[in-house]
Amino acid sequence: MSIILVPIGKVDPAEMRMLDEPLKAAFSRDVVIAKRIPLPAAALNAARNQYDAEVVLTLLSLSGETAGCDRVLGVTNADLYFPGMNFVFGIAGGGCALISLHRLRQPFYSLPEDMDLFWHRAVVEAVHELGHTFGLTHCEDPRCVMRFSNTIAETDRKGPAFCTTCRPRVFAGEVGRR
Repeated sequence: MSIILVPIGKVDPAEMRMLDEPLKAAFSRDVVIAKRIPLPAAALNAARNQYDAEVVLTLLSLSGETAGCDRVLGVTNADLYFPGMNFVFGIAGGGCALISLHRLRQPFYSLPEDMDLFWHRAVVEAVHELGHTFGLTHCEDPRCVMRFSNTIAETDRKGPAFCTTCRPRVFAGEVGRR
C-alpha cells in the first residue's frame, strides 16, 4: 500500500519531493509522486479568486492518476475555500485528501519567505488531511497534528506528529479505506 501525491496545477516538483520522507515516516507507507493534473476551471470562483475545494477533491478522486490507489493526496498552490468558509488549508473525503500551499507561505502574510516554516506547515497540513483518510477526526490535544487549524498560528503551534491517542488509530483497522 502506498500514498500517491498528485500535483494539481503548477506545483514545484521540489515541493512535492519534500513531502516524501515525512509522509513515509508518519504513515509507514511508500510515497509515489504521480503526474500533474490541471486545476478544474469549473472549480474557480472568479469573484473570490479561489477554487472550491470540494470540486477539486472530486476531480482528484475521479482522476486516472488515482485509480486503484490506497491513499491519495492532491497538492496545489491554488487558494481553496469550502462553501461557508473564507478558506481552507485542506480537505479530505474517503481515501483522498487535498492541501493548498497558498496560505502556508510567509509572503501571503506580507512577511519574508521562511522555507523551514513553509515546509513545516506543508508537512503538518499533509499529515493532518491524510489522517482524515484513515478515519481520524479532529483531536483536542493542542500539539497533535489532528487538532483543527482555523488560522496559520494554530497550524504553527501543532507538530507534524500524531498524539498517543490518534497514532494507534491510524494503523488499527484503517476505517477510512476506500
